Amino acid sequence: MAVPRSPDRWVFILLVFGLVGIGVAVALLVPLKVLGAEQPIRPVSATVVETGSCGQGMDTVEWDANGEKKQAKLDGCGHRKGETVDIVLTGTDMVQSAASQPVGPPIASRLTALLLSLAAGAGGFYAFLFRYAPLRAPAVLPTPRQGSPS
Repeated sequence: MAVPRSPDRWVFILLVFGLVGIGVAVALLVPLKVLGAEQPIRPVSATVVETGSCGQGMDTVEWDANGEKKQAKLDGCGHRKGETVDIVLTGTDMVQSAASQPVGPPIASRLTALLLSLAAGAGGFYAFLFRYAPLRAPAVLPTPRQGSPS
């Protein structure tokens, strides 16, 4: 005689999946400061000293770095000579415009990871249901009797 399954088992499984989902969501969506991320890049004000045409070259900018004037190529074009632009130092002989840098934490990659983990959990739960669900259809379909009209 088979022992029927308790409905408490399903409640426990759903509780575990819910807690894992909440844990993954909290781990992925906490602020970056809590995770020890590096400080955001600070823009520096620079002045355009030489302008280049957009089809031929790049603009040259100059900024003050601890009392020393530095020049570098700006990864952009179309600025007027003497115009002030905010730049981000990239560590090479070229700088980028601060407007081209993303603002805020990278939510897209965190959201992708969250949705991927939820999809994996849902797939695992579906596999669990498929494996352990009771069969509702008979294994062999009954054949009609020879003597009765169908």
